[in-house]
Amino acid sequence: MQRRKPARALGGAVAAASLLLIPASSAQAYNPTGGILYQLGSEPCLKGRGNCAVYPKSAQLPSGRLIASFEKSTVVPASGSADGQTLPVHKSDDHGTTWQPLSEVKAPAYLSDDPKYPKYTSNWTNPYLYTLPQDVGDLKQGTLLLASVVSGDDYYYKEHKAADPNWTPSNDGDRRDMAIALYSSTDDGATWKILNVVATGGWQGGSAGATGQNIADANTNKQVDPLREPYLMVYKGKLVCYYSDENDYTGFNATTGVPTLDPANDTAKDSLGQILVHKTWDGRSAQWGSPVVDLAGLTEDMGGGKSEIGGGRPGMTNVVRTTDGKWLLPYEYWGGGANTRYRIADNPLEFFRGSATGEGVASLPVDTGSRPLATGGSPVVIRLPGGRLVYNAAGSGNVWVNESGRSDGVWKEYQTTSRAGYSRSLQYVEGTGRISILNNQGTSTLAYAEVDLGHSDGAYVQLVNRRTDQVIGTGGRTNDANIGNGDVPDVRLEDAGSAANPDTQYWHVVTEPQGGVTLLNKSGGRAAAVWTGNATAGQRIGQWVDNSPTGSWNLVKTADGFFRLQSAKNTSLYLTGTSAGAPLTLQTSVSDGSQEWELVP
Repeated sequence: MQRRKPARALGGAVAAASLLLIPASSAQAYNPTGGILYQLGSEPCLKGRGNCAVYPKSAQLPSGRLIASFEKSTVVPASGSADGQTLPVHKSDDHGTTWQPLSEVKAPAYLSDDPKYPKYTSNWTNPYLYTLPQDVGDLKQGTLLLASVVSGDDYYYKEHKAADPNWTPSNDGDRRDMAIALYSSTDDGATWKILNVVATGGWQGGSAGATGQNIADANTNKQVDPLREPYLMVYKGKLVCYYSDENDYTGFNATTGVPTLDPANDTAKDSLGQILVHKTWDGRSAQWGSPVVDLAGLTEDMGGGKSEIGGGRPGMTNVVRTTDGKWLLPYEYWGGGANTRYRIADNPLEFFRGSATGEGVASLPVDTGSRPLATGGSPVVIRLPGGRLVYNAAGSGNVWVNESGRSDGVWKEYQTTSRAGYSRSLQYVEGTGRISILNNQGTSTLAYAEVDLGHSDGAYVQLVNRRTDQVIGTGGRTNDANIGNGDVPDVRLEDAGSAANPDTQYWHVVTEPQGGVTLLNKSGGRAAAVWTGNATAGQRIGQWVDNSPTGSWNLVKTADGFFRLQSAKNTSLYLTGTSAGAPLTLQTSVSDGSQEWELVP
């Protein structure tokens, strides 16, 4: 059988080696298993220690820097309470591989002398970071925005501590003057200024399992009217802020979507309901527009002939554009039945023109072998360049990818190295093409990791077997073999160009943080790894999420410019393709060409 000349398309073996021993570029770092962004120490917390550090979110700046922020509800030493609380900002200048503290964003009262702001003394939670993709009014393209929940002090905490200095909170308290504020930074997150207040609420009245229960004595009418979970987007030249609103509304205008505030919002018995709304701003006006309903939830009978919307408590808006010209809004819902739902609309400002409660995400079509989309609340969906959509929710550490990006597209399940967690953040990273994940883990621990979902940056190659002249493929499959191939390893030899999905025959050869290399498939970013994890002779190779900082292989150049892939766990074994169409296995060293590979772009 005729053999190819080694590395003929790369200008010789030296060129091949220089290409393959570097990740996608010499500037890129890579750390699939990640590390810890923040860990709560022994400092006292304003609420239960298990959720003292939560809600991480991130954005990427034009410089390439990643910025992250999260709630850190530790007691402010100067005040002994929530007064003076700030939101921490961390940065990554290596595409999410490592993170460092950068700055703190103060509450409006401590950033401005404007008389509108003195009551907002705490910059508390639910940060949402957004880099402006275009000019909006006086705001310039590339400006970093931060929307967050601000408040006055936590009176439930203060009252309990005054009565018993040894009291320790077990859940959220009762803050007053809840609002959503908008900040901006023009120096990559180092300094911040307050722009305005997007929307206002009232008392917090507990939350996270204590809604309407942890009521401060100062909250004389026992109100529960906070605002939560902002999400920013530009649409038709205006900035849109979506958020969750617990003010009491008796209904909404079916034509405009504007809700009707209960005249007794500040005094009457609270429904404990919540609706999804949005406001828009032109970047110049003194105020944002009126709220418009996105999801009204169920209508609740309040007695005395009065009803209010917000039953089921829809929350945590995400909005993305689909490739068929529609808009997808996933959200959580706690009114029974599916707790994670979605709505599709023709216009992202008119979600109210549809079901008040939406559809369960489990009704979305999935690929063969994939489970229904994760539930458990806290859904996040992002759009990748080219239109692919990526989804996760609190019930699973896996993600689901809609490769077509259509509103009616099929979703395919992929594993990640980041376990399930509430309010887990997904961030597409320009410069690597991978996904950075921020996640709550354990007791007030925030972790980071990254995952390759295919089509990432850098050169891909085919690995041509010297003995058979065939290439490494996956049988046309793109996701983890335990999901997409019935838990059977699927990496094998194939004729070049024979795959229905050509991308399944191309691979990144990526250097791992602790040495060794990993083969990442172009189609789905899965690693060609020893299926059982045990490096013994005869073990087969399958696609799997890259979860090893040491890599699966050592790349060994032969005297005539081919390469051998030596098992990192057992250096007496090598990646082997014994015959045409054969599954790849680990075998002891042989010299028949079955363990020698030409790397061709």
